[in-house]
Amino acid sequence: MGKRKNNNPTPTVAGEFPIGIFVEPTPSATSYETYAEIRSMNANFIVAQQLTTPASTDWALEKALANNIKILVTDTGIRWIQSEWIAQNSDDGEGVSLHEASSIGQTFTTPDVDDLSLAIISFKKQGVWPEGKSVTLSIYNNLRKEALLASSTLTGPIETNYPEFRLNVMPVGLNTPYYPVEANSSYYMELTTDSSTNLGPFLTSASNDYIGGQAYVNGSPVSYDLYFQVTLKTSRGGSISAFSQTGRPSDNYIQQLVNHYKSHPAVLGYNLIDEPFGELYPMMKETSDKIKALDPDRMIYTNHYALNEEGDHYFALEGTPPMGYEDYYNNWLATNPDMFSFDYYPFKKDGFDDKPYYQTLEFFREKSLLNEIDFWAYIQSVAYDYFHIIEPNEHQIRFQIYSTLAYGAKGYVYWTYGTPPTLENGEEMCHGAIILKDGSKNATYEAAKAINGEILKLGNVLLSLTSKEVYHTGHLPPSTKPLPSTFFWQLTELESTTPLIISYFENDVGRKYVMVVSRDMDHSQELTFTLSGDLQAVSEVCRATGEEIEAGYNAATGTLSASFAPGDGRLYALK
Repeated sequence: MGKRKNNNPTPTVAGEFPIGIFVEPTPSATSYETYAEIRSMNANFIVAQQLTTPASTDWALEKALANNIKILVTDTGIRWIQSEWIAQNSDDGEGVSLHEASSIGQTFTTPDVDDLSLAIISFKKQGVWPEGKSVTLSIYNNLRKEALLASSTLTGPIETNYPEFRLNVMPVGLNTPYYPVEANSSYYMELTTDSSTNLGPFLTSASNDYIGGQAYVNGSPVSYDLYFQVTLKTSRGGSISAFSQTGRPSDNYIQQLVNHYKSHPAVLGYNLIDEPFGELYPMMKETSDKIKALDPDRMIYTNHYALNEEGDHYFALEGTPPMGYEDYYNNWLATNPDMFSFDYYPFKKDGFDDKPYYQTLEFFREKSLLNEIDFWAYIQSVAYDYFHIIEPNEHQIRFQIYSTLAYGAKGYVYWTYGTPPTLENGEEMCHGAIILKDGSKNATYEAAKAINGEILKLGNVLLSLTSKEVYHTGHLPPSTKPLPSTFFWQLTELESTTPLIISYFENDVGRKYVMVVSRDMDHSQELTFTLSGDLQAVSEVCRATGEEIEAGYNAATGTLSASFAPGDGRLYALK
């Protein structure tokens, strides 16, 4: 798509309409098969939430690439706590095998940063790591191994090509181990095994590429370096992410992050933070600018809260001055983001919560047009008992998607795809996601697959449209506008109380389009519309092919008839 006044192009996923998932397969469940399921549901990108280390992300990127999926990547140093990242990314050497009689080691140098602690270390391998075979990583204060700082053991089978030794878990808790290292200092890490057969090979550079250290085999230096990734955590950051009012990921960390991912074809961009508080925007802006300077063609993604007019504290950090939603969003838009996104889940135990749903859609549509920037929305697809959110049925999912598109959204994300662990007082709060807790498909998988398939076919047209008006018929939801009697697209008098959304769009060359969405999520509708004006023809954009097809328009009478499933939507092109 073309660029707008803020120079941000309409984001797509390899040219497709963006359809994403939130709560991807866990690292242990990452496989070709689980990623093929995502793509088979006609989703094309992942908002990474559980992939927070180089090893877990790299393994997922392999599976994503094989299935034509892209990932908005994140990392421990963004998702959880400010960190430093040491890396040797070259893997073009012959590699080296690990054996009980042959250890592999590597020295590395810490950055010139205080308050560092060993957290996560990973390598890259090929070949089989069979069941029962163990590898121990030991980190020493120097090459002479005078003091053991930390150790961790992995036991096969290990399926991933990126074996990862986690010395810490995230988020950091009160009892999290602490393995301090000094700034700008050299340390030695060594891999040993109980395997009498070769494990690996562990990948290496072709030469001594890493200036901060040296590789060793059985204690003797060699003319290459191990491929490795080291995450060093700090005590800095906010309560839920690496951002605080005065702090952000360091320039060195950002450089390592971007250098690691920017050349991978399955990377869609960078997932910065979910539902940030407004006081974090200056530090997020600085981080975004640093990333963009290194990787200008990839998007930076941030999802925001929906409108909440009942409490200004909702958008601000605890202990700081309250912030209303107007300031919350306007301040974010002032940072010139690539796009903006929100989440709201309207289906509750006591019914459809229509007021904040339409308030938020109206607000985001207005801000999108005013700032010439695209917006995306999250789609409820799971039950969350703590917030009284229910599992939606097929018609409710269909309505969410088509009503969001009727307001001009240019992408959407399912919340959630997998079932996240959410314990409250020993009880699981989340259930009924698209993928159930046991890894099987919920019935909503096929529903989402069918709807997504329709949107992918409509996608090229949808991405080209600019919203001009959004009207409602029947009972008027809060914050919405009634269909004017002068508008050229009307229901017949007998059907005028039918609850619909009627949206008017134009494309890049001024051609007119109308989307009609049924707000009735319980009943099918057979409807007739009367069309006025200088219309020569009306066609429907086919949800099966994306091509224009006959739409049931009678030019002689100026009427159009169509059927609507519960929550259904149809897109019409006018001439």
